[in-house]
Amino acid sequence: MTSERQVRLRLEHRTVSESAFNPRDELSYPGITIERVERDVVVEQTWIPLGTAPDYGDDEALIAAWHAAVQWSRSHTDSHPT
Repeated sequence: MTSERQVRLRLEHRTVSESAFNPRDELSYPGITIERVERDVVVEQTWIPLGTAPDYGDDEALIAAWHAAVQWSRSHTDSHPT
């Protein structure tokens, strides 16, 4: 890619400890990470959790976060011609 700003999406799992007293009790959640990258440096990350059966609300949250990231990437290139 030639743009200084990029948007990357990645499917991943996040793991959290259920209890501070027993770190073996961990829960893993699937989700999509949206990264805003400027000059090959990640400047912001948004993680959108997905349920086991994603619904309309999950879809809308992902679309809204992705749209905001794409607008961010375009705002720099639109105002700074390359």
